[in-house]
Amino acid sequence: MNRNPLAVVLLSFLGLALTFIISSYSDVAAQKAPRNSSVPPPATVTRAKAKVPEAKPSLKISPNPDKPTEVAVGFYLINLGRINQSDETFDVSGYLSANWQDERLAFDPKVVGDTENHENPEKVWEPALTIVNSQSAAKKTAVSITAKPDGHVNYLELVNTTVSSELDLRKFPFDSQKAEVVLESLFFDDQTLVLHNDPKLTGYSKDSFVSLSEWQILDVNTTVTPQKFAPDGKNYSRYTFELKLKRNYQFYIFKVFIPLLLITLLSWATFWMDSNATFSTQMSVGMTSTLTAITFNFTVANALPRLSYLTMLDAYIFICYIFFFLSIVANVTVHLLLQDNKKPDLIYENIRRLRWIFPLAFVVLQGIVITLFLV
Repeated sequence: MNRNPLAVVLLSFLGLALTFIISSYSDVAAQKAPRNSSVPPPATVTRAKAKVPEAKPSLKISPNPDKPTEVAVGFYLINLGRINQSDETFDVSGYLSANWQDERLAFDPKVVGDTENHENPEKVWEPALTIVNSQSAAKKTAVSITAKPDGHVNYLELVNTTVSSELDLRKFPFDSQKAEVVLESLFFDDQTLVLHNDPKLTGYSKDSFVSLSEWQILDVNTTVTPQKFAPDGKNYSRYTFELKLKRNYQFYIFKVFIPLLLITLLSWATFWMDSNATFSTQMSVGMTSTLTAITFNFTVANALPRLSYLTMLDAYIFICYIFFFLSIVANVTVHLLLQDNKKPDLIYENIRRLRWIFPLAFVVLQGIVITLFLV
């Protein structure tokens, strides 16, 4: 049987094509098949370690760890509120200012685009100043911290608080007082922080509402002294703002001294009465004067603390009490002597003497009081 040569060639070519297709399919299936456990694991790939930048030093620590940071402090009074003499306290409002050098806050003004940079008080170091003679925690209504390009830092705080300050009332109401605002760092002793006074930041406003009607501001004075804190034995730098005040005494002259003097003179009116007048009338005058003086004393005492010493006003009132008592004693003595009818002419003569002895003795004793308390 004869074969056609062309058919043989086509069948051979077709066989080769099928063989190639079957071979290609086997390779693809072998690549997708799962690998058995005998296949060695791939080489371990190690992660490249990223370069960690060095941490910046905290801005909350002292700018000078090797030496004390010098802080210039000032207090500017803007309002002097109620002065409570019974509690020996007074209300103040003012600006607490401080400045120091912190090179870590220096910057390039060309980069920042400004000549000062406002810092977050919670993220930078500050001297933590507190008013140690405050009755309660001072209200920090506003705090501002700004840095200059050279690292010079300015701190400004608005303070409203009630402070305690010892009053010396011996010369009351002709007294002058020193009201103090005392500042210390809450955390840093003098090995870390030293305070200095800055006269440019210290003073008081000249506005009319600063001074109360009863007081006149004379001057301010500031001092910086070391103060030892007993519990830890460390010394802390203390800044004291001292406000010198003078009392306007005119109120007490017209409301207390002169009325009480007139009442005292009234008690001596019995020496000009007829000795034969009703004894009850003379006694009522003396008792009324005494009770009126006691009322005055209670009124004044309510405005003063419970003192362990006499003030000038106390001494003045006390002398008035003595003369009220002596005038009553003199009237009783005269009444008893006249009842006995013994030497009435001598009794009348002594009564006339009492008319000038009492005023003279009163002036002398009050002069001694003025000398002892005011001179």
